[in-house]
Amino acid sequence: MREVVLSVPASALEDVLDRLLPIVPGGVREQPLGVHNLQLRMRGDAVPALAVLSGALGPLPHQIREHEVSDDWRERRLAEYSSDVIGGRIVVRPPWAPAPDQGLIDLVLAESSAFGSGMHPTTRACLELLLELEPAGSFADLGCGSGVLAIAAARLGWAPLVAVDVQLLSVQTARENAQRNGTEIEIDVADLLQVPAPTAAGFAANVPAAVHASIVSGWRKHAPEVGLLSGFGEGEADAVIGGYEQCGLRERRRLAREGWVVAQVRRA
Repeated sequence: MREVVLSVPASALEDVLDRLLPIVPGGVREQPLGVHNLQLRMRGDAVPALAVLSGALGPLPHQIREHEVSDDWRERRLAEYSSDVIGGRIVVRPPWAPAPDQGLIDLVLAESSAFGSGMHPTTRACLELLLELEPAGSFADLGCGSGVLAIAAARLGWAPLVAVDVQLLSVQTARENAQRNGTEIEIDVADLLQVPAPTAAGFAANVPAAVHASIVSGWRKHAPEVGLLSGFGEGEADAVIGGYEQCGLRERRRLAREGWVVAQVRRA
């Protein structure tokens, strides 16, 4: 099967699509290429010749090439896969992907609709900041989604571990992922707007601002030593982090990724 790969600046995407879509009947697939660029992939015999595509793009900056790919989607998926090392130490991959180089922390997650595949900017930033924490006992993953943060904490040496989520699907997925990665985590359904959050020496809470406020209300006297906060935007960050300050947790680091905020807090 013929595949054409077009590399363009992310800032030019709208103009590129305006020119391409009328002449590419099968549409395009977008893939990130570094921080500021995108790859657009087009497949099939109906894709116009390279000269026609370049002519349609005109002065817009681009690089274009074509090659043959397998007709089998499984083979194409493997050929296109490349591991993305988070924080220089962690790889989050689906079960079908090859294992990373020895020495990296290999987290294998089922492909499901549960949040936390490792691709969302908040999940990635939480993993980066988690790598900076020295394991110091128990750990709680609040709003665990796929369970990726709890599993990473377990692999880094935190124990014992607990994880909760309001969605039954997320809890089921997290349990499967914990077993798949050989980690022991107590995982249950819990609505943190209705029940107190479990306490531990360390925690991660990737939840909406309202849930953070509820967590804080139950931790006035027994807050953890260190934690990661996310799930809210830049406009809500000061209020969310300020709530944890009432529990004696002070902000140590803050990352902003694509409009989301991740903060590391620690007991003063």
